[in-house]
Amino acid sequence: MNSKTGKLQKAIVGLSKDILGREIDDNLDTITNYSEYLELSLGTIQKALKELTDKKVIDLKKKGKYGTVIENIDYKNLLKVLKVDYLLCVMPITYSQRYKKIMDNITNSLKIPIPLYFSHMRGGYVRLKLIEEGVYHFGVVSKLAAQNAIDSGFDLEIIEQFGPRTYVTKHVILKRKNGEVVNVGKDPESNDHIFLTNFNFQKNENINFVDIKYSEVIENLIDGKIDAAIWNYDDVLDKMIHLEKHGIVIEELNENEGNLLATESVIVIRKDNQIIKNIFKKFFDKEKFKLID
Repeated sequence: MNSKTGKLQKAIVGLSKDILGREIDDNLDTITNYSEYLELSLGTIQKALKELTDKKVIDLKKKGKYGTVIENIDYKNLLKVLKVDYLLCVMPITYSQRYKKIMDNITNSLKIPIPLYFSHMRGGYVRLKLIEEGVYHFGVVSKLAAQNAIDSGFDLEIIEQFGPRTYVTKHVILKRKNGEVVNVGKDPESNDHIFLTNFNFQKNENINFVDIKYSEVIENLIDGKIDAAIWNYDDVLDKMIHLEKHGIVIEELNENEGNLLATESVIVIRKDNQIIKNIFKKFFDKEKFKLID
């Protein structure tokens, strides 16, 4: 790519980013302002605008002293210019109906002109790290996990949050009936599980934490490897008979701020990803996401 082509491409991408943040009937900024902002010549900006209009990415109408108005935007082509041919969301493994409903709600709420794909994996830390590294465009995690990651230095940003009980209804303690609680299971790859376990068992000096997979809590309780562990209440409901059969009981957690933060869904992006932020501002209907019950 020669110097002139590179500058023109920079102008096209810069203008496209700006246009994505605008609406139809908005005024376009002036050529002079774009030239100063993008540090490119007036001629290069004009060529870039001509290419975008020639390719029907945008339709413009000049209104004299009132400036240039955007008459139409072809968002699919605009996103193609920005090299966003699809969106990739990372979520927890959909082992519960609640997570499947969250996925369905995102699909129904994010009406974009490009494909939306989902990837599922265990471990909130890994999911957040991969969003930060740009492997995924955005992800759904608990507000607790997102805040802990941001506070620890992750270059992430919460762009949507949905209130308590939109990620899970609540968390509870599963424990063996009439048994002393000494060995408590903790998943080292789950931000939420680490925090909730430490937070709710930290006062007991006799506790021994045992590394386990979150999905294997019940199996480890039955085998006697652990005496108790935090678990998602939504996953308990269809296993009540199985739990009772093996002498496993449920204990409620206090509804304090920490425990509630782990129940709230948020959408997280890499902090500098203005394109994805503008996509959500333009195409995401939060009202459609709300109702998960």
